[in-house]
Amino acid sequence: MKKDLDLVRICSFLFFDGHIYKTHKCFYFSSNDLKMLEKMAEIVNKKFSLQGKLYINDGGVKKNTHKYRFFSKKICDYLISVGVPVGAKTDQEFLIPKWILNNREFAREFVKFAYYCEGSMKENRKTPRITFNINKSERLVKNGVKFCNQLRHILVKNNVVTTPVGIHAPKTRADGIAVNMIRFRVITKDNNNFINEIGWIK
Repeated sequence: MKKDLDLVRICSFLFFDGHIYKTHKCFYFSSNDLKMLEKMAEIVNKKFSLQGKLYINDGGVKKNTHKYRFFSKKICDYLISVGVPVGAKTDQEFLIPKWILNNREFAREFVKFAYYCEGSMKENRKTPRITFNINKSERLVKNGVKFCNQLRHILVKNNVVTTPVGIHAPKTRADGIAVNMIRFRVITKDNNNFINEIGWIK
């Protein structure tokens, strides 16, 4: 299949607020933003001629989180073949696929959707802060930092400089696994560059 911006959008969402089941039979997008979920469903249907199903308030403890599920082993296998991780992303290594990383337009779109899923803009300050963070199990922190540095490299290529990657102290999950938050933010003077060059779709 042709690698295009729609495929980048699907892949990026799955990297952050999505999931491919280990059985490879289903993938889903998760969000409290119904309009975005409907938009992603349209993109999937356009790209793969695949209809999904919306599940309201299906986020477990996150009661206002909804999921859009798509059942197709063929499409799951294809998404995996182009670099989308399978299963819980906190507990596995992954990097941005080279076909995205080496294409400036694709890379910029990947980052835009990454920030939609995991970015935040804190405006309750004199100067807003545009921040990005992911969680990674303690044993995989090195991979998480490398992944975040790939994102930072894309931003630099688009005239946006960030702080270095910071690693927060680990917190232990209910299953006993220690997880670290890995975070960086856009430097204050480049906030407008980020909005102009990358975009803010929240």
